[in-house]
Amino acid sequence: MGSTFMGIETGRRALTTNQWALQSTGNNIANAGTAGFSRQRLVMATTEQLSMAIGTGKMGQIGTGVRGEILERVRDVMLDKQYRDEATKTAYYGTKEAAFGRMEDIINEPSDTGLAKAFDGFWESLQTLSTNPQDSGARSVVRQKAETLTQTFNYMSKSLSQVKEDLKSEIDVSTKKVNDLFKKIHNINAEIHTVEPLGVLPNALYDERDRYMDELAQYVDFEKVSVDAEAITQGKLGNATKTAEGRIDILVKLPNGNKLRAVDSDVAQAGILSFTTNDKGLYTGFETNSQTISFDAAGGGFANGRIAGLLEMYGQIKNGQPTGEFVKMQSNLDEMATTFATAFNAAHAANFKKDKTNGTDQFFVATSGSISAATIAVGQDIKGSLDNIATSTDGNIGDSAGALKLAQMKTTSLLFATSVTTTTIGSFYQNVIGDMGVATDQVGRLGQSSAVLMDSAEQRRMSVSAVSIDEEMTMMIQYQHAYNAAARNITTVDEMLDKIINGMGIVGR
Repeated sequence: MGSTFMGIETGRRALTTNQWALQSTGNNIANAGTAGFSRQRLVMATTEQLSMAIGTGKMGQIGTGVRGEILERVRDVMLDKQYRDEATKTAYYGTKEAAFGRMEDIINEPSDTGLAKAFDGFWESLQTLSTNPQDSGARSVVRQKAETLTQTFNYMSKSLSQVKEDLKSEIDVSTKKVNDLFKKIHNINAEIHTVEPLGVLPNALYDERDRYMDELAQYVDFEKVSVDAEAITQGKLGNATKTAEGRIDILVKLPNGNKLRAVDSDVAQAGILSFTTNDKGLYTGFETNSQTISFDAAGGGFANGRIAGLLEMYGQIKNGQPTGEFVKMQSNLDEMATTFATAFNAAHAANFKKDKTNGTDQFFVATSGSISAATIAVGQDIKGSLDNIATSTDGNIGDSAGALKLAQMKTTSLLFATSVTTTTIGSFYQNVIGDMGVATDQVGRLGQSSAVLMDSAEQRRMSVSAVSIDEEMTMMIQYQHAYNAAARNITTVDEMLDKIINGMGIVGR
């Protein structure tokens, strides 16, 4: 038969279990505003059944109460993965969109201060000069507009280089952040591996590790791989519970489908990510854990994330060629400056000056090296004397055909060798601006789509893991009533025992 005091023990278990459930609810409420906190629940289970005779030779099993099995956090691994996948894409597109925005601010087209306006002013000054080639004022305007044009080229090239330096600094900062996150995840793995074999679920450590992985997802695309899952399932990890998460490895995804192990639980420390560059500062590859990946290799680079966006905007070497949006824009401006200056110098050298000598082929020169957007300038001959502007085709002082020929270069098709295209200066620049606009619009739209999907995944994840005050209040009332009922049950059993002990067997006293 069962113990006389079994009812009290059953009530005691109910009191204790509901007390811990209330404590868990209170902890949830206290952390309702804590970032990355996952709500926790005390899993309850019935205690062992007690077999006993229930009369007339019949046997039955009587319950002995309830116990707390484990305090687990409420988390959906699949929703975590969906959120991190979208967060990686959103960070990638957002980074590129922000960089494109800075590029658009520099190019600033259409505007009254852009390169297109500077070209228009230069062509108009030549057109005006062709109507009165002897007017020193018109010649002065041509020189002034030429200097404005070269200075605009210089400003745009310098500004793009400054933004590139900012992007490089962001890459350095992001790389340090990624390495720090690798280290933190590796260290938490070690702490978890120490605690789990004792039969404890380190929920706070799990939450902390998930927060770090959420942050890491903004920088690189990665895969989380469980290390101890099999050992936990087979009971080979000490007293670890079946719901223990164990250690994880972090594998950085590459565009070709390969993965690079950045956090390895079986080694002493996490991997350290570092980049390699060429003599021009362009990124050529990266390495971690003594593994080197070249961007020239098939699938080299990063698939998604903030670092991938920064690299694609700043510039990297792929297939032996420099790629990158800022590299491309600077290359286009350099080609434009070189092609324009070369053609204009040749046309100017074919004209004659006032003294009937040939015009200079140094109307536009380079301040150093070869002519580019960064180095183009007005030649010293033109700066030294307005008379060095050659406007005649036959040497006659009143002839303006040369100036008109120079003005008509606005509509002359030129060969842009690097781009392998023949078009006018204006059309070439319009194509450059158009390509930039299309690329900016594309990353903007894709970024918005990714942001919507990320927000949706976050909402679904929060509906599972986040603390709902209303729900916690409901659970609190439930546990409170259960606790009160258990206390009342103990009182009732106590009264029964009091009657047995003190109210029975007193006849004849």
